Amino acid sequence: MQAPRGPIAVESDDFMLVHGHYDSWDVGIGDNAVGDATLLELARIFGTAEHLKRSLWIAWWPGHSTGRYGGSTWFADEFALDLRKRCVAALDIDSPGCWHATEYDDVMWMAEAGPLCESAISDTTGKTAHRLRPLRAGDYSFNHLGLTSFYMLLSNIPEDERAKLGFYPTGGCGGNIAWHTEDDQMPVAERANLERDLAVYVASIARVLDARVLPLDFRETAAEFATNLAAYEESAEGLIDLGRAVEELAGLRAALDRLYDGLEAGEPSEAEAASINALFVELSRGLVPLGYAERGQFEHDPALPRVPIPRLARIAELAGLRDEEPEMLPFLQNELRRAVNHVANVFYEATRAVNAVTASLGSVSAID
Repeated sequence: MQAPRGPIAVESDDFMLVHGHYDSWDVGIGDNAVGDATLLELARIFGTAEHLKRSLWIAWWPGHSTGRYGGSTWFADEFALDLRKRCVAALDIDSPGCWHATEYDDVMWMAEAGPLCESAISDTTGKTAHRLRPLRAGDYSFNHLGLTSFYMLLSNIPEDERAKLGFYPTGGCGGNIAWHTEDDQMPVAERANLERDLAVYVASIARVLDARVLPLDFRETAAEFATNLAAYEESAEGLIDLGRAVEELAGLRAALDRLYDGLEAGEPSEAEAASINALFVELSRGLVPLGYAERGQFEHDPALPRVPIPRLARIAELAGLRDEEPEMLPFLQNELRRAVNHVANVFYEATRAVNAVTASLGSVSAID
């Protein structure tokens, strides 16, 4: 099967994936007919472009609710190498533009996409977005392949308004309790909110497709990993040594600081920009699975809750084993030592990649 192609002239084979599901519970206007309409409009808008630095793949998934993300999982398997080689980012569209959904208080994005998402929302709506770490839900079916991903649900009914309405928490329809019921009909959609959310998507996508340097900040990712490791160290109660991972992460953070300091000091050449973009894709391929997946690159984790750095999740069991089954403790400690080695090595390889690119850039090679 051939990978999908578009008619728009682009400078490279790289692309961004924008996607959403079309199956629903009953009529499903808020989840996800509004998202499907948005995808169609995005295809129309970007289909009029004469030239882009990168191309846009737009996909509609079946099997979201009926198959627990079966459509996007199939696509991840069918186009795994295309995605790993050439996809620079993925954007998920689910339940935008719903009734009274005017705030951006629980918006998902991976840390490196934070500045992009915050600025796109602020610039187009004047509102401040608050981040929710992406869940293994929706169609986040590309974590194991290492795709930097952002969004799923976007605007929400303000929390105080939901409380006044007596709404319980929902997973779609902008916080409307019509979600996954036969009441998810046309009144759930609100045109003004959908147009505003569309503007967010257009800005976000355009800034990826036409950026000289991809708008990703892996300093944010490294800072999140530092917070994660500190929490694991506290939970471990001295029963496993995370020092090697902490040390390698410190090296990565220093390397990233040097790289971004150099980028902020001067505009890179076309060749330098290409080198940096390739580096950012490489960083995604290593750091995203580390942060969000437990299994290998071409396998899928179950669509269940996942803690940060899933390979270290069993650290939470150490203290209980020490107190209740001490004879089993060494087995888990040995397993976790290997996991720590894996984590440390990902940071080490990322640091080497960053340093290699930094050394090759004229504008940053003098930074020490």
